[in-house]
Amino acid sequence: MWDQTYLLSELPPAAETAEEVEFICQSLELLEGATVLDLCCGQGRHGQLLADKGLKVVGLDSSRFLLTEAQKNGSLSQNHMHLIEGDTRHIPLKPACDAVINLFTSFGFFEDRDNQTVIAAIAAALKPKGKFLLEHWNPYAVLQLDQARNWWWMSESLLALAEVEYDPASGQLSDYRTVIDLSTGAAQESVNRIRFYFPTELEGLLASAGLKVRAMYGDFDCSPFVTESRRLITIAEKC
Repeated sequence: MWDQTYLLSELPPAAETAEEVEFICQSLELLEGATVLDLCCGQGRHGQLLADKGLKVVGLDSSRFLLTEAQKNGSLSQNHMHLIEGDTRHIPLKPACDAVINLFTSFGFFEDRDNQTVIAAIAAALKPKGKFLLEHWNPYAVLQLDQARNWWWMSESLLALAEVEYDPASGQLSDYRTVIDLSTGAAQESVNRIRFYFPTELEGLLASAGLKVRAMYGDFDCSPFVTESRRLITIAEKC
């Protein structure tokens, strides 16, 4: 799923990304020269802007295609951002990071035990008092997505269908995607399963790895998290 069609999805505009980066810098109190791990960095949408601010950014992602796209940005040639192809459960930085960020609903792709392994790997990568920012959809809003079905055009020839199922017993959302290339008639199918954690569950998950929640926001405008929020943004600190 994390191929060229990902870049044709409805990604946030550049202005919105810039606002998110400002929030990241302020909420994590990042100073020039700090080391930041952009976990599931994709094509470098946030990492490149952080690198342009003088931060030392390491981007880790499992998609070689998206990492190749990230390499096309000029910040890489200035040695401000380094890319690693890898698994979020095995982060090769211990402890080297002032902060770790995980954005755009990029956490929860495994079963609970492996999701816990991801959190433990993040904690191990952080320096003492290092901070972790986790952003994903509001789990209360996810409840309303069950059985949702949506068609949209990705390009003049690519038509996409998303079908969603949510299992409240497991907290897992299944996102079925079909991309049809009308120029060839070929269809590509994929599925992503994401485990959404409610605030109290998330606090326990983080605490088990020695991370203490310092704040929860409902969006990048610093609004407090409520059940009607658009997002759940959690800031935790390594004890």
